[in-house]
Amino acid sequence: MKPIFIYPPTVDWDHLHQRPQQLLKALTRQGCISVFCNTNIMGKRPAGIQFIHENLIVASNIDFYEVVRDMRSNYPGHPIIVYYSYPGQVHMIHQAGADLIIFDSLDEPVNEFAHWLPDYEYAVRSADLVIASAKSLQQRAQAYRSDEVVLVPNGCDYEHFAKAQNLSSPTFKTEGKQVVGFVGAVATWLDWELIRKIAELPLVELVFIGPLYGLTSPPVQASNVKYIGHVPYEELPKHMAEFDVFIIPFLLNDMTKGVSPIKFWEYLATGKPIVSTALPEVVNSAQATIIDHENYAYAVIHDSLDDRLRRIEYAKANSWDERAKRIVSQLEGIIWRITS
Repeated sequence: MKPIFIYPPTVDWDHLHQRPQQLLKALTRQGCISVFCNTNIMGKRPAGIQFIHENLIVASNIDFYEVVRDMRSNYPGHPIIVYYSYPGQVHMIHQAGADLIIFDSLDEPVNEFAHWLPDYEYAVRSADLVIASAKSLQQRAQAYRSDEVVLVPNGCDYEHFAKAQNLSSPTFKTEGKQVVGFVGAVATWLDWELIRKIAELPLVELVFIGPLYGLTSPPVQASNVKYIGHVPYEELPKHMAEFDVFIIPFLLNDMTKGVSPIKFWEYLATGKPIVSTALPEVVNSAQATIIDHENYAYAVIHDSLDDRLRRIEYAKANSWDERAKRIVSQLEGIIWRITS
C-alpha cells in the first residue's frame, strides 16, 4: 500500500516554495501520496481539496484532523504518515492518530527561535523518524535519540531552475555593471552591513527577490539596490536569468550555522557563479566563492564555462528526488513493523 504523507498547516503552498512543498512533490514521484494542508494566507486557492496531480493534494482551509480522518477513510489500509517541521505543532501532531510521525529539523532552536527549545526536544524525542537538513542540525537532534537521525540535505528542482540558463529579458541590468541577485526572504538574518558594503562597489546592481520577513523596510536603500518583492515560483527562472552572480549574504551565528539554503541549490542549477558568507553547508560543497567584510569585492567575479558545467552537474546530482528516495528507504522497515 502506498504510504500517505500529510503535512500540517504551517505555510502557504503559493508563498515561498520551500522544502516541505519540494519533498512532498518528490515523494509522489516515488509512488507515495502527499497531502499539503494549506494555510492559504495568500488566498489564491478556494477552500477544499485540489489535486495538483493524481497523488499530490493541496487541502486549503480544512481542519488538520479532518484531513487525517478523510485520508484514512478514503484510502483504507494505507499507512498515514504525518510529516512536520515546526516544533510548536508537536502536541497537535500527536493527537492526530497517525500511524507514523516524521519530524524534520530545519532550524537551530536558538536566537530568535530559542522559544522553540522545549517543543523541539519533545518533537525530536517522540517522532518515529527524525530527519535533518544540515549536519549541525543532525548532531543536535542526535543528542536526544538512540536511533539514527537521518541527514537529508536540501535539494534542487533542476528542471525548473535550469530554464534560467537560457531565458533573457533585460529588466534590471545597467550596461557595464554586474547584477548580483538574491532570492528568498529579505530578513533579519541577512548581513545588512555586508550588503551595504557590496552596494558601494561601483560596478554592481543588487537585486532582491522575496518578501520582507521581520522587517518593516529593507535596511539598505540605494539607487543601485532594487527590491522586487514576492515573485511566484513559476516565474523565478526568467528573473534569475538576468543575474550575473548570485549571493547568499547570511549573518554567521548559532542560528545560521545550521542553515542549508535551498536557494544555494536553485542558484547552482543556473550554472552561474555564487558568492556566500561562510555557512558550513555552503563551504563544505566547495561550489561557491566565500566572502566576508574584508573580502567582499569578490561579489563581482569572472566566470568560465568549466565552472558553469561543474555547478550544473553538482545540481543535477543533488535533486529532490534523491532526497525523497532516502526518506522512503529509511521508512521501509518502520512501515513494515506497523503494518505487519
